[in-house]
Amino acid sequence: MRNQIYFAGRRGFIKLALRTESPIVPLISHGAHDTLIVLADCYQQVKILHDLGMPWLLDIDPEVFPIYLGLPWGLSIGPLPNIPLPGEIYIRICQPIVFQRYGREAAGDRDYVESCYQLVKTQMQQELDRLVLQVEKS
Repeated sequence: MRNQIYFAGRRGFIKLALRTESPIVPLISHGAHDTLIVLADCYQQVKILHDLGMPWLLDIDPEVFPIYLGLPWGLSIGPLPNIPLPGEIYIRICQPIVFQRYGREAAGDRDYVESCYQLVKTQMQQELDRLVLQVEKS
């Protein structure tokens, strides 16, 4: 299974960076997936219940709703807190990503926001791929 960068299609962080004229400083990690044994993701079923009227906890769409084995509950579902199983987690702080244009006008340009989003996503995925390769070699 390939490790992938996942933003759930969100673009707000790009718009915020453009409005505040801030670079994006990506932080990636590898290994956290080994601290929990995920058996399945039942998000689609829970989303159906939400569409039928069940509210999200704290009015936040979790975007994933796993069934997992973990401490202290054993078999658990959803966003319940857990104690991670022991495992090595590798973290990398990447080089800042600086965009060509900034300001409110740039943040309001959907095509430009999308190109900035794709740039961030691509660079983070490349860094994650390098990190995974480095970890596998060691």
